Amino acid sequence: MMHNLELFLRVAKEASLLGGLVLKEFYKREENRVMEKGEKDIYSLADKLSEERIREHIQRHLPDHLIVGEEEGGLSDGDYVWYIDPLDGTKNYVAGFPIFGTSVGLLYKGKPMVGAIYLPAFDDLYWATDGGGAYKNGKPIKIKQKKELKRCYIAYGYPSRAKRNLDTYWSIFKEIFDKAGAMRRPGAAAVDLCFLAEGIFDGLLEFELNPWDVVAGSLIAKEAGAKVALTKGFRPSTDVYAGNDLCFPFIENVIKLNLEDYDEFIL
Repeated sequence: MMHNLELFLRVAKEASLLGGLVLKEFYKREENRVMEKGEKDIYSLADKLSEERIREHIQRHLPDHLIVGEEEGGLSDGDYVWYIDPLDGTKNYVAGFPIFGTSVGLLYKGKPMVGAIYLPAFDDLYWATDGGGAYKNGKPIKIKQKKELKRCYIAYGYPSRAKRNLDTYWSIFKEIFDKAGAMRRPGAAAVDLCFLAEGIFDGLLEFELNPWDVVAGSLIAKEAGAKVALTKGFRPSTDVYAGNDLCFPFIENVIKLNLEDYDEFIL
């Protein structure tokens, strides 16, 4: 089947930029009301308005596609399904820490087709298409290959309300911390995947995520040359780990030794 990738990508890029304009508008402003969804789980007025803007744009151009968003949910039982995170890194955003962004990705029958992630605080737009490479602000990006783990930077993340026993994570992080050059926890999976794609990070492992966290970012990282795997595919509570040729097998081995609920899905 022939896909109109050019149209899909244009819509993804425009939608992520439109959502990002909302985030810019409310960043560090009192008008951005912060609300609680649950314990340690917050969202803001900016989340809500950003998602509305993104949804409207996709629906206007691709009315037959389905949309699943973090704030409003949606149906996923179709061939073309968009997964959108209107504000990945909400706690960073509310705190004034500039690591946050909008993430817009499209799956076709469960496979990532296009993805766009916009970082408003830096005015950086990342995107990728299946088989078409990864880009930042129009320029191709590639992961960095390194020869020693002691020179590698690895990003990690886990949820504030973890379902797993935290000792599992401590064991994983301890093993990686012992061997890697440095570990960093910026707090936004979509952004971390972009940073991996452009060579800031060499490896990444993030736990208990949702599809809207990883559809766009995992495609961008893969198209930049990273190896990317998800423990549950693009389903709720999935984990993602990725890296260059050195870091990926190392992280994969640590994950397999420590996780029991495991069903590897490699992009």
